[in-house]
Amino acid sequence: MPSEASTRLRRQALNLCQELTRVSLETVRVLHNMIAAFAGGKIGDMGAYGSKVSELKAEAANLKRSLAEELISAGAILFSREDFLRLAAPLTEIADRADGIAFRMKELSSRKQHPDKGVLEAMKEHSAAVLDCVLKLREVTYSLNFDIARVESLVTEVETAERTADDSYRRFLIRLIDSRLDVPTVVLMKDMAEMLEEIADKAEDAADAARMLALSVL
Repeated sequence: MPSEASTRLRRQALNLCQELTRVSLETVRVLHNMIAAFAGGKIGDMGAYGSKVSELKAEAANLKRSLAEELISAGAILFSREDFLRLAAPLTEIADRADGIAFRMKELSSRKQHPDKGVLEAMKEHSAAVLDCVLKLREVTYSLNFDIARVESLVTEVETAERTADDSYRRFLIRLIDSRLDVPTVVLMKDMAEMLEEIADKAEDAADAARMLALSVL
């Protein structure tokens, strides 16, 4: 029956989106651990963390590709194909941004001048706020399976977490401006903070896409 096939395909697409959410979250978690390790003076661990982030980014890209293939093969029988892609796009971009930050972290660790403890702690605080935002996003996507009624309230929690990440970003910038770091180091750290902020923004975008998916299809 067409309705049964549509339900099955929708479930498969949703499972891929949820797996993509898990991988993107793990990417941000590893990145946060990388930043925390750097703040704790464990400079030698940067290469291993960076490699793990890159592996997860590649896994996220493969999952998005698998989702696209699944949606193409579904054809017109699955009316919600665009909604799933709208959810997958920012999830993949989260992993992309994390990989970009990890690259800059490795560059920062190789420089002669390292940021002072206060700047690093402010960066770690910002990273933790962004991680919390993506953790709340996971609850949104997983609720699409079993508790549609909670989606709206969970999306609101993501939006609140994103505003908290905004505040931590501003605090970090002030701390960075007041530091006595050289210009290249300041530029590197500012790029990292902005990309962390973009991850929080992408989490909010993904939550909005999940909301639309819940309203229009599930």
